[in-house]
Amino acid sequence: MKTLRLYTLILLATMIANTTFAQTNERTLVKSFNLKGKQVVVMDVDGNVEVKEWKGDIMRIQMAIELTNGSNSMLKSLIQARRYSLVSVIEGEELKINMPSMEKQVKVRGKELNEKITYTVFAPADVQVKLSNDSSASTDGDLKNSSLK
Repeated sequence: MKTLRLYTLILLATMIANTTFAQTNERTLVKSFNLKGKQVVVMDVDGNVEVKEWKGDIMRIQMAIELTNGSNSMLKSLIQARRYSLVSVIEGEELKINMPSMEKQVKVRGKELNEKITYTVFAPADVQVKLSNDSSASTDGDLKNSSLK
């Protein structure tokens, strides 16, 4: 009888541990950009980009970050280390937005960190948003301000 209880206890502990480690960790970050009079914005980021029109004068980008093989504290540390910091640079008549820190690979215990980032861009109606070749786009309805580069 004691052996059966011991096996049941071990089985339950193993199941709880597996579900704890299998959870994905997510955070949402938001950054606003002054467009500095530019009418064309190039999103040079990896991941899915959704473009939505809004009535504001600035552009706002919402990033949903998901780690499937990392802990919540690891994600928090990466955010504090500015891994997911968006940077804007003026190139001619365009405002280019990218995330240079994502060029470096992060490994944890010999395995590459599995990061999934999706972007929601809230852009004024008169601003055209172009996407780099590494991005995929979706829009809400027949939004006229998005196109593929």
